Amino acid sequence: MLKLVSIHTSYNNIKALKGIDIEVNKGEIVCLIGSNGAGKTTTLLTISGILKPDSGDIFFEGESLKNIAPHNIVNKGICHVPEGRRIFPRLTVIENLEMGAYSVNFKYQISNFKNNIEKVFSLFPILKERVKQPGGTLSGGEQQMLAIGRALMANPKLLLLDEPSLGLAPIMVSKIFKTIKEINEEGVTILLVEQNAKAALRLSHRGYVLENGTIKLHGSGEELLHNEDVKKAYLGE
Repeated sequence: MLKLVSIHTSYNNIKALKGIDIEVNKGEIVCLIGSNGAGKTTTLLTISGILKPDSGDIFFEGESLKNIAPHNIVNKGICHVPEGRRIFPRLTVIENLEMGAYSVNFKYQISNFKNNIEKVFSLFPILKERVKQPGGTLSGGEQQMLAIGRALMANPKLLLLDEPSLGLAPIMVSKIFKTIKEINEEGVTILLVEQNAKAALRLSHRGYVLENGTIKLHGSGEELLHNEDVKKAYLGE
């Protein structure tokens, strides 16, 4: 479904990604783990078109994304939930969700739009209770739910999740990871960036370890969980 081929990406003169190769197959959850500054967020920003690679190519369902604008990448079925949630704090919950559907409002009947809203509310019932509440007044966990729900309103084939558990209480982290699994089971492929390496690898079919802009290890989630180098560096064992 998604294939990154020898991707190099820079910030100004700093090389952030140094020739990485990543594949995500349809129906998978694939995670990227690594320390701060390893290139995880840069990878997602490059896929979604916010950053342009210096060289290499990105293919989604066999089509190159290299010269496609970010909003058209969304239209092709890739939605990005950024680190820090980035909801619209002054807009209500329902307005935030409507913004997520902006690119598909012209393609689908109103009934489909309502069905998408109901799907989001079934995953995150608390959002239905907060529907008229400004996004900025929600708790951190509720804002993360809203950010994911907003992305789901665009009917993604591939969901890019950047640090969904960041700053959340343990009980909320558990809820978020459970919901990610449910979303995947409903047919959405997921590429997950996550500092909570143990939880991410347990959830994922496969994983990649990024270090200083390069892929150091890759394998199944189970294999990486039991890899001694991964245990020492990322699992605190």
